[in-house]
Amino acid sequence: MLTNKTAKALALGTLTTLSSVTVQADEQQLLDMLLKNGTINQSQYDELSQPKSPVKSVSKQKVVSHSDTGNVKVSVGEKGLKVETADKQFKFQFGGRLQMDANGDVGDDKLSQRSTEGVEMRRARLYMKGVVWGDYKYMIEADFADNTVAVKDAFLTYKGFDGLEITIGHQKKPISMELQESSNDIMFTERSTVNVLTAPAFDRAIGLHFKSSDKDWSAQIGFYGDSMAPEKNGNVDEGWAVASRLTYAPINTKTQVLHIGAFGGYKGFSSANSRIKFSSETTHMSNLKLTNVSVDKVNGVGIAGIEAAYMFGPFSAQSEYAHEWVTRNSGEKDLDLNAVYVQLAWTLTGESRKYKGSDGEFKYLKPAEQFSWQNGTWGAVELASRYGLSDIAYGSYSKGTREQDITVALNWYLNNNVRLMADYRYAFDLAGSAVTNLDGSDLTNGIHSFTFRTQFKL
Repeated sequence: MLTNKTAKALALGTLTTLSSVTVQADEQQLLDMLLKNGTINQSQYDELSQPKSPVKSVSKQKVVSHSDTGNVKVSVGEKGLKVETADKQFKFQFGGRLQMDANGDVGDDKLSQRSTEGVEMRRARLYMKGVVWGDYKYMIEADFADNTVAVKDAFLTYKGFDGLEITIGHQKKPISMELQESSNDIMFTERSTVNVLTAPAFDRAIGLHFKSSDKDWSAQIGFYGDSMAPEKNGNVDEGWAVASRLTYAPINTKTQVLHIGAFGGYKGFSSANSRIKFSSETTHMSNLKLTNVSVDKVNGVGIAGIEAAYMFGPFSAQSEYAHEWVTRNSGEKDLDLNAVYVQLAWTLTGESRKYKGSDGEFKYLKPAEQFSWQNGTWGAVELASRYGLSDIAYGSYSKGTREQDITVALNWYLNNNVRLMADYRYAFDLAGSAVTNLDGSDLTNGIHSFTFRTQFKL
């Protein structure tokens, strides 16, 4: 039997202990017993049962206390490792991607240059991204392919303004629908002939980017220096650039999308001896560059383009046209460049592609059923074809070239993380190429290329 003094001492000790922590399940049972025995009254019971406020630091910023640890959600799934607080003020996500390719060319044995064939790790990336204090997003991603380390994304975004996001850091410039789409999501192992124009001057760079968007539209503009990669091609000082993109989807449902857009930009070079290169390989590892044009004494590069896409159920079409002009110093002739692609796709298993209107781009195709040998389900199968043309000042520049290609792709989406891809590309109409026949004459026959990719992403 507890004496009266002992009971009071026990109650006092219990009150002191329980007032400093949030009541857990075992503590709740203890409170119920104390109330039943009459050790504490109803008002004391109600007060002790209330959750306590988190501890505040001197700077009045939120500090996660022991009582808050139960409100942190940790999950591992198709989007990698995710950690977030119950109030969603802090989020963290960790993941990556692997893209392993096997490559080969047919027809290069009759050329002045043979291709490199074999296997490679096309991309091997790890990323961290998340949210701090609700209004700030961050992203850091590095690529370890080719046995080197290259920083792809490293930026911070403030999203506290209504309808406006401001991003600073190393990021993609808002140019071209295809360039904005992730390599995880595009239907082909490599981007199209339009990328011959966009990649050299309008890929990633350190800059300040502004974006306003809603469910069906987006408007973006950014101001940039140069990329994080060391300077190449004889450029002594980094230049500057401005880029913008507008998109609108007047039709935007899960099974039907109509997308239209336009983009434009300009990159200025600070050195009179600046040089820019436009190139395209038969496969990423082949080193067989049928288009390989170097332009020196560059003053600036401007670009303007339009884009359109339509999706109806399992069928989709997408196209872009880009015109680029190169202004030059020392009385050298200015150049005009053009590129276009048109692609068609059909999901044989019936799924529709996923479209995000606030970004103006298509995302990863998610299968209705995951591949499972035991259950007899097969994932999603997609057939796609693409025509492309790049005209790098052919006929107006001594080193100018023209190239056309046709690509056919068969993609198998085993689940939301694993995809197998098989591409066949035929390059033809190879006018002005530095690669020639063995006798030095211009190429007359086309080049056949094959790529098989195993892709894993989180």
